[in-house]
Amino acid sequence: MSNGIIPALFELVEYVCKPDEKVIFLTPSYAYFKYAADYNHREAICSDLVNDQGRYRIDFGDFERKAADEKTTLFILCNPHNPTGRVWTEEELRRLGDICVKNDLWVISDEIHCDLLRRDKKHIPLAKVFPEYEKLITCMAPSKTFNTAGLMLSNVIIPDERLREIWLSRHYNFDNPLSVAGAQAAYEKGEPWLEELRIYLDDNFTFTKNYLSENLPKAVFEISEATYLAWVNVSAYFDKNENLPMFFAYKAGVLLEGGNMFVQNSDCYIRLNLACPKSVLAEGLKRICDAINAKNEEIPESETNVKMEV
Repeated sequence: MSNGIIPALFELVEYVCKPDEKVIFLTPSYAYFKYAADYNHREAICSDLVNDQGRYRIDFGDFERKAADEKTTLFILCNPHNPTGRVWTEEELRRLGDICVKNDLWVISDEIHCDLLRRDKKHIPLAKVFPEYEKLITCMAPSKTFNTAGLMLSNVIIPDERLREIWLSRHYNFDNPLSVAGAQAAYEKGEPWLEELRIYLDDNFTFTKNYLSENLPKAVFEISEATYLAWVNVSAYFDKNENLPMFFAYKAGVLLEGGNMFVQNSDCYIRLNLACPKSVLAEGLKRICDAINAKNEEIPESETNVKMEV
């Protein structure tokens, strides 16, 4: 057990990587994957995902070349992926895993979003595809699914006996009995609530897709296969150097995350939290679209290709 997956990542990088070794992950990436490498003074290596009109795929050639570096010893996977929302298929997971096994890489698979899928999708744990690979660590938690992050409890599954002994001897964890009871109650009794949540989230994603299509037609957005987060490309409306969170905070009264939080391969993206009442979502989207459209109306047609300061 760990108080969270992020603290577990910070520990595990130190345990499995020597000081001169490297950590690889797929970008855009949840920033704390890189922060875990930076904190432990390990070099972070990025393999950019390929974006096909809002749907992402893995560049296996690039990933394999970088994984083959003898100094690259750890791959941190996000399955399902954050922020793009991809649910990796069994074929994709097998190709990734084969590359990792071939190059004897440790793998940490962060699967915290595994329960928050669109209703027609299915999550496949990487460890189910590679059940015999002992250098594969799986991290899960009830916190995203059931909104219990404040209980500070996650599960770290470590098959390798030597690494598990290191973890148990060095890791300090306060196993709050309320957190344990909360996690147990969520997993044993929470499925009906979760199924209702998934229906509500699916409707919110559809609403967002339709709203953006009508009011922000140049934005590129595909409904994600998992998570409660919308990943929206607004590059048609902004220069890549613009601070999007500040723009939307001051011009729209909306707090959101910009692509700069996701390491690289994420310029001019915003990430929206759709796990909210539809009325709140509708108001937020209206403010976002109104602010962008007002900004672009301020730019004379003859100067649309000139960088303007807000």
